[in-house]
Amino acid sequence: MILNNHKLNLNQFPQNFHLIAIHSDLDEFRLAYFLNEKLNISLIRRNKDIHLAENNAYYSSYEFLDETKYLKWIFFSNKSLVSELPNVDDNGLFSSRSLVKNEISLLSNKKQVDYFLIVENIANKSYLEKVLKKISEIRGVITSFVSDNKLENKENLIFA
Repeated sequence: MILNNHKLNLNQFPQNFHLIAIHSDLDEFRLAYFLNEKLNISLIRRNKDIHLAENNAYYSSYEFLDETKYLKWIFFSNKSLVSELPNVDDNGLFSSRSLVKNEISLLSNKKQVDYFLIVENIANKSYLEKVLKKISEIRGVITSFVSDNKLENKENLIFA
């Protein structure tokens, strides 16, 4: 399968976007379902995942455009399991080569975060606080908080 990669330029976001970090043990599709339910939104899985070509890592991505409130919601995973064959020169009778799974974070300076939710065009802080409160009510969410908008490795946000 050939995927076209497009870099996401964070300068394309309005100045009033908020990055919400979410720690959760839920799978991304379950969390997206519960976010839809609690926040009364309709996140839909994008046709193409975010792809980090150098590691061959894929990160799920969901999106919703709320035309009545002029809000754009982007939900994506920060962690991907990548299978690799270890470099072993032993070709002996009893050598074994098994796949090793490594977890790779999309945003390496935020490795502890499982998921991110970007919300564009929030007009006031009280709405943001309501969103955080509703996210914290989801069973399976450990914590959620507003992360700073300064992302050191923005170039890793690649929407395919």
